[in-house]
Order: sequence, then C-alpha cells, then structure tokens
Amino acid sequence: MTVFGKKLKQLREQKRLSINQLALSAGVSAATISRIENGHRGVPKPTTIRKLADALNISYEQLMEIAGYMTIDKVHEPSEQYQTMNDIVAKYQTENLWLFDPSKWELLSNKDILTLEQYFKFLVSEAEKR
Repeated sequence: MTVFGKKLKQLREQKRLSINQLALSAGVSAATISRIENGHRGVPKPTTIRKLADALNISYEQLMEIAGYMTIDKVHEPSEQYQTMNDIVAKYQTENLWLFDPSKWELLSNKDILTLEQYFKFLVSEAEKR
C-alpha cells in the first residue's frame, strides 16, 4: 500500500464512505479507488485528485500534498521571484498561451497562483521524464 493509498482509505473511512459511495460521488471508478488504496496503482493524476478531494470534502491542496505533487507549508505569500505573472511567463517561455493573459488573472489570490505554479512544475517534471 502506498502512502497516498493508505491516506485515501483513511480519509474515506473517516467520512464513513464505502468505495462505491466515494466512486459515485467523485466520478471515479470503484476499481480505480480500490487499486489506489491497495497499492496496485500509483498516485493518480491531479484531475483525479481534484475529484476525490471534492467528494471527500477536503482541500485539493491537502490531497495534492499527500500525493507528493506540492507542499502547502509555503503557500502563504508568493516567492520573491514570482511577484507577477509576467515573471512566470518569462521563466516557462509560455508567453503565447492565452492562459497567461494578465487580465484573466485579476481574480486569483496569491494562493491560487502558487497552486498553479506547483501544478506547472509537476507538468514540466512529467515532460522531462518523457
């Protein structure tokens, strides 16, 4: 059993949910949840973690930290090197993506931006493995 699988099972049981109930609520197959909990499948992708977090009524960031994708202990203020979206765009050379249009980011908090940064780091890490 993986650390993530063990914790997922613990959280599910704390909420008094069966695997089938969690599967129905999260929109993830019961077989997938069972495999994760029993260590027959590795840590799921962030999109699956989002679904599980919502179904368990826990924070996505907390579940992402358990999964090893990010650390929450520093999610208070952005690091000095990322004071603006332009800094992130420049670092990752993604200036042509509409996602990095600064006008679309006005409603995001510092925590939202740091969560996105962690997710982008994960994506880059996965791309480097290929």
